[in-house]
Parts: sequence; C-alpha cells; structure tokens
Amino acid sequence: MKRLACLGCALLPTLVTAAGDATAGQAGRGTQPAGIATATLHTARASRSIPALGSVLDPAPLLRLSGQIATIRAHVAGAKAKVVLEKQQMAQASALYRRRQVISLADYQKAAEDLAANQAALAVARAKQRSLLAQTEAEWGAAMSAAIRADGDPLPQLAAGTAMLVGLSLPPGTTLAAPPRQVEAEAGGIRFALRLIGPVPKMLGGYPGQAFLYDTAAQSGVPIGTIVSAALPAGPERTGVLVPWSAVLWQNGRAIVFRAAAGHRFEPVPIATDIPTASGYLVSQRLSRGDRVVVRGAALLLGAANKSG
Repeated sequence: MKRLACLGCALLPTLVTAAGDATAGQAGRGTQPAGIATATLHTARASRSIPALGSVLDPAPLLRLSGQIATIRAHVAGAKAKVVLEKQQMAQASALYRRRQVISLADYQKAAEDLAANQAALAVARAKQRSLLAQTEAEWGAAMSAAIRADGDPLPQLAAGTAMLVGLSLPPGTTLAAPPRQVEAEAGGIRFALRLIGPVPKMLGGYPGQAFLYDTAAQSGVPIGTIVSAALPAGPERTGVLVPWSAVLWQNGRAIVFRAAAGHRFEPVPIATDIPTASGYLVSQRLSRGDRVVVRGAALLLGAANKSG
C-alpha cells in the first residue's frame, strides 16, 4: 500500500479503509461506516488571530484618580485666577509706589509677597496635576489619560455602572502594531463586543505581554475579576474552508484530518492551524470546498493507520 509523509508525522497509509455497517449521518453528512461521521466543508473567510487573555477590571482606582485630577484641576484654575488678580494688583501698587502716591514700601512689599505666594501655589498645583496625569498614563494608558483630561467616555458610563473595563494582553514576544478597534470577547460562556480604548504600558491581562484596555457595556453575570478571552485579528482576511475542531487530530505536533474517499476509505491530510476561529480552523491549502472530513471516529482511523504502518 502507498504511504504519505505527514510533514514530520509518523508515516501514515495514503488511504485507510474503515470496515463496518453503514449508518446514516446527520444533516450534511453522508452515509458512513459505524462509528464514523463526516461533514462537508464550506467556504469561509477569516484572518489570522492572536489569543488574548485578560479580565474584567475594577474601575474604582481609575475613578479615584479621575476625581483627584478633577479636584486638582479646580485648584489649578483657582490658583491661576489668583495669580492673574495679584499681577493686576502688583502692577497698580508698583505704579503708585514709583510715583510716591498713597502706597508705602510695606504695602508694596506685601503685594509682591502675595503675588509670589500665589505663583508658588499655582506651580505646586500644576506639578500635582502633571503627576496625577502621568500616573494615569503609566497605569491606564495615554488614551485613558486623554479621556480624563476631557472628562470623556467611558468615565461617565463607568461611574454610572453602565460600562465595564476589560484588560487584555498577548503572549510574550507577540505584538500588534494596530490592535483591532472592535473585537468579540467571551467570559463565562457569555459573548460580548469590546471597544478599544488604547494600549497600556503595564500588564493588564493574563499574559505577560503587550496589553490593551477595552470597554464594553456592563454585562449581567460578568462581575469584576472574571477571566476574559478573545482572538485579536492580526492580518488580512483569507478565503478557505472551515474545518471543525472535532475533525482535527494531532500527531507528533502536527495537525491532520481524514478526508473521505470512495469506498469508505479515508486519506490523512496534514493542515495548517495558524488561523483558528470560534468553530474550527480556516484552511486555505490541501482541502477544498465540498471535501468531506471525519468529525467523529477520526481517532479510530488514526489507530488503524498506525497499526498498519
């Protein structure tokens, strides 16, 4: 019998014959030997993705920072107004003192001291504001720091409890120059859409790699701390066929499927698994639309192939 090298796998027979009584398959599946079920492959489109892992974040620290920044912003505005007033008063005092009118040296010095004190207070307030904004950027990213400066989304929604924050991170050594602005995530069996806020300098998710901050509408049954997973697109869409998860076997680190041939025979086909989707792998080579692959009983075929090999 002819044999096929399986891209680094053990040698498998080109065709494996499955014996047994024929049984009717499910919708879209042909009549197969007992214990074997196949599914017909259909055209699909998908892009390569990178797995991201993270969690629902507690927004309380961020909201506290936002409140502190709002408070110090008010202090800065007040101090700035005082400095403007003191400058006006100092200019008047200086003019009067130069003309030796009304004002004494002591009053002139007092006006100068008041101006200096208010300028110092303004400098302190501004330094505190810069420090808090820098802390926000270091912990939550530049985009969130900008949102706090503008009192913009999603801060009002977080404060009202109608939105939640999700931190995701990538595996080490993996980076995305342009993370997706919209992505679907899953947590505890619940799927929901995430909206990108921006990259974050520190780790926010389950992997110690590049991190991103997202927000989403508050989800019932997804509390703070819930583990969140997502597949972040990392390239252009490709066209191929969608191979169900249940069709894929692993042999010596390589993925194979069994493709049905005539006479209840099945051919092992090595496939690439670099484009996973929610329901299987997008495969653009070696398999075609209309091919039937084994989705139940493939392990039996692999065992038979190994024995015959």
